[in-house]
Amino acid sequence: MKIKKQNQYIQEKPYRLNIAWILVVFFAILILSFFYVGYVKDLVYQNIYQNITELSEQTATQLNLSITDQKSFVTIMVESIDKGFFKTPEQIFDRYKDDLENYHFTRLVVLDKSGNGTTSDGYQVTNYPNVEEFFNQPSDEVYLSENRPSTVSNNQVNIYSKTLVLNGEKKVLMATINTSDYKDILLRRLFGKGGTYLINSDGEVLIDSFGNIKEDEENLYEHLLITHNTTEEKEIQKIEDMAKAIKNRQIGTFDVKLGKDTYFIHYEKINVNDWYVVTAAADNIIGDELIRLVLISVGLCLFVNLVISGITIYIDISNQKKNRKLYKVAYVDPVTLLGNEVYFKENGAVYLQESSLKNKYIITLDINKFKALNNIYGYEFCNKILKTLGQKLASIVPENSITCRISNDIFATIFNYKNDINKLLDKIFKELSNLKIENNDIHINLAIGAYKIAASETDINKLLDKAYMARAQIKGLYHANYYLFDEKLENEMLEVQRIESCMEEALENREFKVIYQPKTFTSNEKMAGAEALIRWYKNGEIIPPSKFIPLFEKNKFIIKLDLYIFDQVCRDLAEWRDKYQYMPTVSINVSKEHFATENFIDEYVKICEKYEIETSSIDLEITESATIDQSIDVLKVLNKIKEKGFIVSIDDFGTGYSSLSMLQSMPIDIIKIDKVFVDKADLLTEKNIINYIMLIAEHLGTKTIVEGVETKEQMEFVRKIKCDIIQGYYYSKPIPKEEFEKYFNENK
Repeated sequence: MKIKKQNQYIQEKPYRLNIAWILVVFFAILILSFFYVGYVKDLVYQNIYQNITELSEQTATQLNLSITDQKSFVTIMVESIDKGFFKTPEQIFDRYKDDLENYHFTRLVVLDKSGNGTTSDGYQVTNYPNVEEFFNQPSDEVYLSENRPSTVSNNQVNIYSKTLVLNGEKKVLMATINTSDYKDILLRRLFGKGGTYLINSDGEVLIDSFGNIKEDEENLYEHLLITHNTTEEKEIQKIEDMAKAIKNRQIGTFDVKLGKDTYFIHYEKINVNDWYVVTAAADNIIGDELIRLVLISVGLCLFVNLVISGITIYIDISNQKKNRKLYKVAYVDPVTLLGNEVYFKENGAVYLQESSLKNKYIITLDINKFKALNNIYGYEFCNKILKTLGQKLASIVPENSITCRISNDIFATIFNYKNDINKLLDKIFKELSNLKIENNDIHINLAIGAYKIAASETDINKLLDKAYMARAQIKGLYHANYYLFDEKLENEMLEVQRIESCMEEALENREFKVIYQPKTFTSNEKMAGAEALIRWYKNGEIIPPSKFIPLFEKNKFIIKLDLYIFDQVCRDLAEWRDKYQYMPTVSINVSKEHFATENFIDEYVKICEKYEIETSSIDLEITESATIDQSIDVLKVLNKIKEKGFIVSIDDFGTGYSSLSMLQSMPIDIIKIDKVFVDKADLLTEKNIINYIMLIAEHLGTKTIVEGVETKEQMEFVRKIKCDIIQGYYYSKPIPKEEFEKYFNENK
């Protein structure tokens, strides 16, 4: 009821026309119109200056090119004559008559010093006037005369000439061109008045594109002033300044008032005889347009208060229609109709500036093995997957979020969320992993990375990088739904960069040291050998293997490190053999990265031969995970290792889920049981997995080693289940080479 009354009251309230405001707006628009006209006039004048300058420059360039081509043609003819290719003028004419039209020449003339000769079109010339003008020019240049009346026609012509020697007599070759041909180049019209002129440095008009120059008005400067009855000293001075500039071989642009009109004039030098191209254009049409614009503006002022709203709406709608397509191309992803990467970064940067939002997050996600989906369902159907996924993501995240498709199958969203982010991430993963598309249930596996944005962070690109880094932690994994970025991850990334930057130098400086952990026979507690382990000593500190071994496996540096360790172990074995006449059996870990080629073992054999070590003294430990890698032909590799005489151990047995049938077919000497089975074993019963592993080993006829034995109870349990060898802190931790020498001398 209150709303009704208020609406009714507003409707009943009479409208009062505010005359004062209408007058203010009217005069304001009127004044702005005049300023606008002045502004437009300035812009137009600037444009005229630019256009007239470009016009003169283009005209000068075209004249230069035309004259240069014609001079080159004359030079070619004279060079051929001087070389004695021709004996008579007729031979010259016959040779080049077909080329004259291409160069716009009307005729060729060969004259002697008396001015007598013949033309290529059959005229006889006697006593040609001022023939000395052509003989007195430098012999190494082609001379171009100013325009003059033709002696054989009514045309104005220009003459190209160059002296030559024909049959021992000095003569001159002249090629004539109708001046009107140059006029075609000069035909430019600007705003109805003015013209383009070719003049010499004295201002004499050689060619006039409009035919305004009469015989008694051959000087351009006089023509401009006399034709327009110009008497103002300031304007006369501008013409005189142009004349002086041309005399000094300068170029320029200016405007001058000639009569009732203002003319824009540009003069441009060409590279012939100090000739200039002068272009003059009147502003008469500009003035008419400006007057018309003022009248329209004044007229609009009378109606502006009635139509201003309509015009504004019309302009706004028109602009929106024009810009809609451009906006879509720039900011909208055509598949999902969400924003694209540009939209996300621009609007995300603005979103980050909002100080009232205290719990901002950024999430990136993509589909694991999306290429496989493309192969299965096809491009068009996968676009529907992307569209559905994007729409569902936008509906799940909080309101006022920015959700976009960044590229391919990668999506990103930024939002504010006060509740438990883990619950939201679980919801996103659950709902987006199962999509309904065209009555088809599509299951997809997602990798989601999230980052909580600190209040001080405003760089959208760095935030995206952190979300990408978090997503990379679970990319391709199926046991984790998402990863929430934290400072620990950032520190780990920095640590990775630090390690990779110095790993090569560390290897060269022998910062990697081999240490040995003894192995002990359960039967007599004598030493059964040792395992070679690696430690990295950097600046007095020890970098644990857990920090660098996984990284080295990822970047393949482990291949170099394994060879380095193998070489060091063989060196130590050779030293102990020579020093103590004793060599313990040493096991060395071999990364599966070596298995890309079975011939890697040949490198190991070469090192053994280098130190004269029997391969049977070395136990190569292969992790169980390597035996189930689909990309590795593990049986072929293991058989090659056995062929070379090495002992083969399966390390960390029980953690890699290798099949028993495959295990039975592999040439294995030793099974190393992971310490996790000892830690979890009930030492008082025989109902432990480790007991069944011992039965498997017995069935396969392999020896067994239990790792991680640390207590007396564990040692007695392992001995009770009849394991062959014990390795662990109960007997010895990993120790340096010198301590190990003492240890094996006491326990061998």
